[in-house]
Amino acid sequence: MAGNSLRVAVVGAGILGASIAWSLARKGARVTVFEREHSAGLGVTGHSYGWVGTASRLPSDNPGKFALELQALGEFARLKQAIGPFPVATQGALIWLDSHDESLAMLAEQQAAGVNMTAIGREKLRELEPALAHPPELALWAPDEFAVEPRLLACRLLGAAQAQGAQLIESAEVLAVELDGLRVSGVRTAVGTVPVDRVVLANAMGAQTLVTPLDVHLPIVEEPAVLLRFDAQPAPLRHLLYAQSLELRPGLGGGLFSAADFPGHDRLDALGQESLVAVRQLFRPGFELSLRSVQAVQRPKTVDGRPLCGFLPGFKGLYVAVAHPGVILAPFLGRLASAEILGELN
Repeated sequence: MAGNSLRVAVVGAGILGASIAWSLARKGARVTVFEREHSAGLGVTGHSYGWVGTASRLPSDNPGKFALELQALGEFARLKQAIGPFPVATQGALIWLDSHDESLAMLAEQQAAGVNMTAIGREKLRELEPALAHPPELALWAPDEFAVEPRLLACRLLGAAQAQGAQLIESAEVLAVELDGLRVSGVRTAVGTVPVDRVVLANAMGAQTLVTPLDVHLPIVEEPAVLLRFDAQPAPLRHLLYAQSLELRPGLGGGLFSAADFPGHDRLDALGQESLVAVRQLFRPGFELSLRSVQAVQRPKTVDGRPLCGFLPGFKGLYVAVAHPGVILAPFLGRLASAEILGELN
C-alpha cells in the first residue's frame, strides 16, 4: 500500500509516539494520534529529566546501549534542521567524580567512544559556574550535551506532524485494537471504532494492556525513578551538572530539576529534604532555594534493555514501540519505525 494512502493510528502522544507520528506524517501517511490524557506528553514524558547526551555514564558499563545512544544523538541535528529550534533548557554539561583518577578514567573512556569531552581546571569551572561554593580542581566539560523540556519537545513534534496533516485526538483512550482475522482493521475508543491499516502502540505499559486480549506478553517492565523540582531565586546554575551524587539542571522557565533513584515511597519526603540540603551546599550563599515537588514515576523499560520497536509477530499491521531513555532515542527510533511501517526497509 502506498505511503500516502496508509492510515496509521499512533496510540500515545509521548515523546516516542510524537516522533513516530511526525516521521510518518512527513512521508505522507494519514496519521491519527490518540492520547488518553487531556494534553500530550503528560505521562512518562512529562516526568522525564531531559538530559540529551551520554556524558554522565561510562561506556564500559553497557557498551551496546552506549553505542546506540551515541548513534541516536546524531539524529537531533537532522531533527532541528527539519522542525526548527528545540525547547532547550541549557547547553553543555559539567561532570566530576569522587577523585581525579575516576574523572580522568571517565574522560579517557568518553573520548575513546567519540564523545566531545575535555578536562578543565578550577578557573575555567568558576567561569562556567560562578555560583559554585567549592569547585573542584578538575572537572569534565562536554559542550555538546544539552537538556530539553521533554513535554515541550513532544508537543513541538506533534505540531510539526499536524502541519503535515496528522490529527491529534486528546482525552481519547484506545480501548482495544480491532482485527479482521489477524490483520489490524481499527482502534476502538469510547466514542466508536476508527478504521486504520496500521496501529502503533507507543503508550508504554498501556501497550501490554491492549495486547493482553490477543494472548501476547511483551518483554517490558516498569522501574521507578524520581524527578525533583526546586524553586531558585536567582538561578544559580547555568549548565547540566553531574557531581557529588547529584544530577542537576536549570529549567527552561526557571528553577532547577534533579533526577534521582527511587528510594521507596516511605523515603520520598526524606529524599526531597536531603536533596535540598545537598543542592544548597553546592552553591554559595545568596540564593533562595526551596523544594517545589518530589515525584516518583514508573519508567517503561524492556527486559533486555534494548528498544522494542517492530511489528508484533503473528499479526498484520500491529507495531509496538517502547524504549528507554525515550528522549534520547525518540528521534532516531521515530525515523526507523516510520520506514519499517511504510515498508521502506523491506
